[in-house]
Amino acid sequence: MLSSEYIYVHLDGVTNSVLSKGLILTNYTKIIKKVPKNILLLNASEDIGDFDAHTGFRIIRGVENVRAYFDNHLQTLTGDSIKWIDFESVELLRQLTPVEISELLYIAHAYTHLHSPFYYKLQNNYIYLSLPDNFRKIYFRYLEQFYVLLSDSLTTVLEVKFNEKKKLFRKAVKIKPIPTELVKELVPYLREGVILSFKQMQHEDTICKIPIFLVEDRLRDVNKTFSKNELIGTICYDSRDESWSLKEEETLQPLLK
Repeated sequence: MLSSEYIYVHLDGVTNSVLSKGLILTNYTKIIKKVPKNILLLNASEDIGDFDAHTGFRIIRGVENVRAYFDNHLQTLTGDSIKWIDFESVELLRQLTPVEISELLYIAHAYTHLHSPFYYKLQNNYIYLSLPDNFRKIYFRYLEQFYVLLSDSLTTVLEVKFNEKKKLFRKAVKIKPIPTELVKELVPYLREGVILSFKQMQHEDTICKIPIFLVEDRLRDVNKTFSKNELIGTICYDSRDESWSLKEEETLQPLLK
């Protein structure tokens, strides 16, 4: 299974958007509870979906066709270079004005929105944008779905890393999922832009310690080795009693002001 050396997350709670790298969609149905009826592809090649003359974009119609598209594109570490927005009704899609269509073009080009990212005519719940260097940006109408995604990714990557060093013929260890309530405690960190580093993870007896380093929007720094003074917290997993906990560093305090 693919895994990552780190997970980078920068959460914008105002627009419900998440800029990330290293998140793994091992099972998108756990995050996207209801597969969209239709999706509008903002940069698809001519061999995918159907051309919509009104918007100039290609679209995929029907839950089963959308599911097939997701199966082929979302369940990898990086995904392909894809950009999409879901929509409820083809009839309402074709009521988009030229200005609204140009806003969608802008989102695909600039990776950000001009007005609200959630359109009345589309009734969209997501905007999914692949960025250069395997970053991606996802808008969630309901942030609870992001918390599930982060929980799933943290658990999956830790399980892979934990079992990489197991002895030959030893049974693989199953990691108990991190509770979403604990993930929500990370929100003050995530709003600042942080790295959860598996490369610098420490093992002490039965405890795995995943350090959280402050990065903010310095995306070029995500691959570096971080120093202790950049540490703002630690996520701990104890395999003995299958418990998760969060240790806060004193440097967290200024972030909450």
